[in-house]
Amino acid sequence: MAGNGRLAGRVAVVTGGGKGIGAVYAERLAREGAAVAAVDVDGAAAEAHAAKLQAEGGQALGLHVDVTDLASVEAMVRRVVERFGRLDILVNNAGLYTVLLPKRPFYEIEPKDWDRTLAVNVKGLFLCARAAFPHLKESGHGRIINISSGTVFAGTPGFLHYVSSKGAVVAFTRALAREVGQYNITVNALAPGLTASATAREVQTQAEFEAPLQLRTIKRVQVPDDIVGALVFLASDEAEFITGQTIVIDGGLNMH
Repeated sequence: MAGNGRLAGRVAVVTGGGKGIGAVYAERLAREGAAVAAVDVDGAAAEAHAAKLQAEGGQALGLHVDVTDLASVEAMVRRVVERFGRLDILVNNAGLYTVLLPKRPFYEIEPKDWDRTLAVNVKGLFLCARAAFPHLKESGHGRIINISSGTVFAGTPGFLHYVSSKGAVVAFTRALAREVGQYNITVNALAPGLTASATAREVQTQAEFEAPLQLRTIKRVQVPDDIVGALVFLASDEAEFITGQTIVIDGGLNMH
């Protein structure tokens, strides 16, 4: 992997970075020269993906973390800083997503499922940002990139807990950007459409991935590589004056 890419010398954490889209994010950041901590509730997957990145010439660390648990998150940040000496980029990717949640009307959603979805998808961002903040501040060019969803702008039915949580990510991004801009930390969000990641393909059919095509401007299935360019851009110095923004990446399905 290139050691002189756009992110050379930077250190990144990708939550949910052991598999699926998060693993692709981690790989692309490493290819751009960043040292990457792929952290995941599936610790074995995180360690395996970090080992793969190292074998390809990158600097990587795989760690188990539960983003809903403060002690777990703080321990993760300590380990990353101990290993790499700094932290510049936080990608808040870990989340419960639609392919893992059964589609049902809102009045059939169990309160425990609502609480769990909000805990992972919103509280997790808060805890990670809170723990990372002192190091992002010290960096002088800290970057927080939160992963929302195109469902927020479509008002997708059957997933009220998920859509509500991802709508909160947009609000979280805007409010946090206001608070940390004075420290040269930018906070932005990506809102992908339905993406045919490796994990999503395990539970969804090709027909389900092709269903949005009739509404998309670009008539093909979305894949993880469609998202990583915007991720790297927001993590780089090229985006140092962009903050509080949400970029929808769905082939033109939702325009706002």
